[in-house]
Amino acid sequence: MVPLRSTYWIGGGTDMITEQTASTNTNRFYAKLLLSLVVSIVVTLFVVSLILYMNFVKVIFSHINDSEKTSLSQASFSVKFMNDSAQTLALLVYSDPAIAQLLYYPSRNPVENNSALDKLHTYRYITPFIHSIYIYNDQSETFYITSPVIDETVQSKTTFIDKEALSLIQNFRSYKEFSPIPRLIPERSAGGETKMVSVYTYLFHDLPGNSEKLDSVVVLNISEQWMRDTIQALDAGAPSNTFIINAKGHLIISNQQMPMFSDITDQTYIQQIRQSDQQSGYFVDNVDGVKSLVIYVSNDALDWTFIRTIPYERIIAKIDRMKQLTLLIGIVILLVGMAISYVLSRRLYRPIHTALTNLNVLQIEKRDRFHQDKQEFLRNLLRDTEGNANNLSKHFTKLHIDLRMDRPLVLLLLQIDHYVSFCSDYPYTDRRLLKFSMMNIASELIAEHYPPEAVDMENDQLVIVLNIDNDDREACDQTLYELIRQVQTSVQSYLHLTLTATISARFHWSDGIHEVYQETVQASQYRLVYGHQSIIDVETLGEDTSDHFMYPSQKGQVFSEALLSGKIEEAKMRYADIINQAVSTNNYPTIQLTLTHLAFSFSRCLDTMRINGSHIPDIKNSPFVTLINQLETLDEIEKNFFHLYEQLISDPEVKKKSRYEELSFNVISLVQEQYMDPNLSLVSVADTVGMSPAYLGRLFKKMTAKSIPDYILEVRIDKAKELLTYSNASINDIAEQVGFASSPYFFKVFKKTNGVTPNDYRQKATLGSNTSVDNTLDSCND
Repeated sequence: MVPLRSTYWIGGGTDMITEQTASTNTNRFYAKLLLSLVVSIVVTLFVVSLILYMNFVKVIFSHINDSEKTSLSQASFSVKFMNDSAQTLALLVYSDPAIAQLLYYPSRNPVENNSALDKLHTYRYITPFIHSIYIYNDQSETFYITSPVIDETVQSKTTFIDKEALSLIQNFRSYKEFSPIPRLIPERSAGGETKMVSVYTYLFHDLPGNSEKLDSVVVLNISEQWMRDTIQALDAGAPSNTFIINAKGHLIISNQQMPMFSDITDQTYIQQIRQSDQQSGYFVDNVDGVKSLVIYVSNDALDWTFIRTIPYERIIAKIDRMKQLTLLIGIVILLVGMAISYVLSRRLYRPIHTALTNLNVLQIEKRDRFHQDKQEFLRNLLRDTEGNANNLSKHFTKLHIDLRMDRPLVLLLLQIDHYVSFCSDYPYTDRRLLKFSMMNIASELIAEHYPPEAVDMENDQLVIVLNIDNDDREACDQTLYELIRQVQTSVQSYLHLTLTATISARFHWSDGIHEVYQETVQASQYRLVYGHQSIIDVETLGEDTSDHFMYPSQKGQVFSEALLSGKIEEAKMRYADIINQAVSTNNYPTIQLTLTHLAFSFSRCLDTMRINGSHIPDIKNSPFVTLINQLETLDEIEKNFFHLYEQLISDPEVKKKSRYEELSFNVISLVQEQYMDPNLSLVSVADTVGMSPAYLGRLFKKMTAKSIPDYILEVRIDKAKELLTYSNASINDIAEQVGFASSPYFFKVFKKTNGVTPNDYRQKATLGSNTSVDNTLDSCND
């Protein structure tokens, strides 16, 4: 981390005391101190070792569970892959015109039959886990078969060897479609011998309505050997046993001891798993007479449970080794700690430590107040609330501001990208500290070339005011660009945040810093065009050519027609053409107006589709216009425009949920913006969003678990706590600023919510804030 540019330290030394002048009391003090340290270390080590030993088994089991559960999840994924692949293959078979003749026509040309069967063979060959495929045509009562061991590919229903498959077809309503059915099927080899093979069977058919008879069926048989090989590969090299059971407690894949379909419900560990309401877990129980760790993961889609057992003694061996290592480390730490305690006890002196601590607290309080005063002065200077600032030199000297009034200046405005997410991810105190860190990084890097002063504008903006050289303008600009890139890279690397920078034109104090700041703020709006983490230079922005700009209605009509016809890619091209035309004007209001036109075009297309019969909900307040205010760049807006549009026309249920979430977001934003209005209430919020108070209240509570009046009070109290902590306003003024109609009611609500009065909270918060800022400064120094 980049260190703080302004650091404060308090030095101290210890008096040299010779052995001749050391008194008996001093020696006794040192002896007591040494004994206390040694006893503390020994007791601490004993307690820590005892706790570690008691938790070793739990920790080891937890780690093994996490590892083995991941492996079981991989097996579950393999089953899901098998399931999805089977469905895909069935759809391919159904959609194949040649095979459709086998499914639906009672009589066919032998040549066409052979062609269809060849394709059926091909489907089996390209899917490694497929054992065999049956096509059943009820009109002709014929099975068409592709199998590695059945040579007769066309068989009648009466002579078909797999009688259970025929039973499955006749009782298809007893089985869930697209779900595997574990079973044994007969195979007759070339030598005439019949053997049973374990498979998972899938039935795929058209929906028969109320009919109890299927006209055509595709039967896929998946090899159980493939699944067993997959699980054995996951078990390779591990002293474990993995198997799968169904909801009835029967094995649906053979394990090391039992064959497929074995009933193991009488095992205690199986009973415990079946009684559990957890998706996954682990416990210790006897498995086949051996104490073992049992780990399980359930697959709700198939109603299968994947189980792995590991012998307990294998795990205990690891714990014994860890126990011995811990004992050895504890002895080493004890010896080192005793040596360190002896050295430290000769140097520690409590009264001096107490005096230094008190002095440090005073220094912290002074430094914190100084920093707040300096920030407030610089903010007021930029906002032009300091009047003419006739005594700037006096203020600069008092607040240690290193700017020179006889040299040109530049404002560097840093915007925090994704500011809405930044505010939602971090509480106010963390946001304040993160901004402080950003200012510290920027000041440290820039100070190597130009004297800077950093200001937190208490929104998404940080401003760096710096003196620059009058010499080589080109070299100065290049250096400034390089410094900005270093700042952006450092903030992204250390804080995982991005910044967009806007550079003002060069100016002198006589030009008015407030006017330059306003001009820079307006230029920073072009982040919309240049994107996040860009650098915007006021002096290089293009000339405004928006005087003769008119929204291209004809292009907008073509754009709408592309949307209505479902040509999304063409619509994106038309959208980009319209936006590029607006961007070419170099006028921010023109770009915003164009985006609004396009947003309403999206909404009008949805209205047209709904009128024409599409199942699209009626949207009173266009969500597309809301996106313009929520997002920061053109790329984000375009991506979200089309994503929302496609979502609305493809999934009305998802849109319904999205609309409720958007409504909750709008209510939250409205309360955040208007909390200071004493008349803000459920009724006024409902009027603003155009809904009935009762219905809006139910929806908001469903989405947030809070009522709107409770949320208004919560926001007002939070804002009041911020003002109590970071401003000097009176309690009555704060109550009025946050929207309370009367101070007594504010006192009553505040005490009920926080357990203390506003005055008591201010005193405690001020002391806590001083300590927090000091700790932050020290940690940044480190």
